[in-house]
This record gives sequence, C-alpha cells and structure tokens, in this order.
Amino acid sequence: MTPEDAARAAAIRTRCHPARITEIIAEVAEATGWEPQEITGARVFPGLVEARDLACFIARREGFSLTRIGNVLRRDHSSIRSALQREQRRRGGTS
Repeated sequence: MTPEDAARAAAIRTRCHPARITEIIAEVAEATGWEPQEITGARVFPGLVEARDLACFIARREGFSLTRIGNVLRRDHSSIRSALQREQRRRGGTS
C-alpha cells in the first residue's frame, strides 16, 4: 500500500465515521433552530421532521449508508429511505 493509498483510506474512514453524522445533525440543528437531541428524538412536528429529513439527505450525500444514518438517528433504514424521498420531493425531485 502506497502512502497515497493510506491517505485515501484514512480520508474515507474519517468521512464515514458516525461522529461526522453527529456534526451534520449539529449543523442542521443550528440552521433550523432545533436542538440536536430533538432531531434524533421521537417527536414528529412538521418543522422538526423537515430538519431530520435534511440531516438524512446531507448524510446520504456525504456517502453514509442508510443503516449508518439510521443508527445515529435511532431509526431503521426504511425510515431513512422515506426521509430521503420526502427531502427529494421538497427539492423538486433533484438529488
């Protein structure tokens, strides 16, 4: 393994680390006015669901699996898939 390969592998591990999803949630919380604990919680207020969907969308765009996103948000992968579909509809069908 070359030094370049090792650096690339380290970048992928860093990018896909669950702490990165937590950072995404914190950024979305700050931008939307919700607390990170609310985004990962069970409540389903419309604005809160939109913030949660946005966090899912960004995490998926960053390369995280549905399962990994779901683990951090305490939801199953099918809930994450639904969140992604809702956010995609809000964006007019673009990804």
